Amino acid sequence: MNAPKNDCNSIGGSMPPENDERISRDAQPSEASQPFQPMTLVEPLPELHTPHRRRRIVLWVGVALATLDLCVLPITYYYAFKFGTNLSVQDIFAIITGVYGLLSFTHYFLRSLKLFRSKTSSKWRPVGWTKWGMLEFLQVNILIVITLFEIELVVGTIPHHPWVRLVAMPSPTICFYFGFLFCGSAVLTQMRKRLPFNMSSTEKGEVWKPALLAFIEDAGCIEGQGGVQYRAAVLKRYDVSPRFRRMVIMLSWVWGLGLIVIAIVSTVLIMELEVDIGFGVGWGLPWAFSAVYSILTIAFVKQQLRKEKAEWRLKEASNQNTSVVL
Repeated sequence: MNAPKNDCNSIGGSMPPENDERISRDAQPSEASQPFQPMTLVEPLPELHTPHRRRRIVLWVGVALATLDLCVLPITYYYAFKFGTNLSVQDIFAIITGVYGLLSFTHYFLRSLKLFRSKTSSKWRPVGWTKWGMLEFLQVNILIVITLFEIELVVGTIPHHPWVRLVAMPSPTICFYFGFLFCGSAVLTQMRKRLPFNMSSTEKGEVWKPALLAFIEDAGCIEGQGGVQYRAAVLKRYDVSPRFRRMVIMLSWVWGLGLIVIAIVSTVLIMELEVDIGFGVGWGLPWAFSAVYSILTIAFVKQQLRKEKAEWRLKEASNQNTSVVL
């Protein structure tokens, strides 16, 4: 008898199509067995350098001296010499012009040395700059403002009978300049225009950033003693934090429009009031406005930074919870 032939289809040489598909599915690793793909973690919020207590005292003393130098002394000299001596108005303005801004110009000179000296420029210069002796954005704008109000003082005191109203214009002129600078840079930032020049650490060709941000970067680096690390940190904070960006843009508009308004008001009062009264208003009103605005700004910034940190902690916690679930 012939032995029955082995039917490979029944013994396992071939399987039904349904079994093949099942085996193929079983052979493939399931989603649960695949290696864990970690989510991109939220990086910590870049920390900004905070001056120590002694440095903060030095900064407040510096602000007081600048106010004394650029506001209080010119007003004091004018009224003291005008009503307390027999000096001519031309002589009075010669004295005011000679001593005006002396302390501030000294600070500007020492500040410039940090950027110009090859031994110190690497610590203070904007990020990415490889040459020493290059001026940052704040330094350039201070120089422009100095030029503008010195022209007003010189032109106003040249005549035998000085133009008192013109000599009362330096403070409003400073407000006009910075007001239009802040508003203009805010517009260009929101329009995403490209920079035609370097704005401190923001290089030419990049998208515009608010002028106020460059001022924060420059002042925090040199006056706040944060160095190049502060420059990098504040730009990174601006890039990664939506609330920080909104805060800078909002302050640009608030300060820009506020400075323009107070400059217009001061100019009108200088031209309309009696000459001696107008002189004091022109020199003092913009500084009084800036003092009030500064106090409000400090409170607003502290509030926004607290909210920013709270939002960032919430974002980090949410990211961690999502990673655990996955």
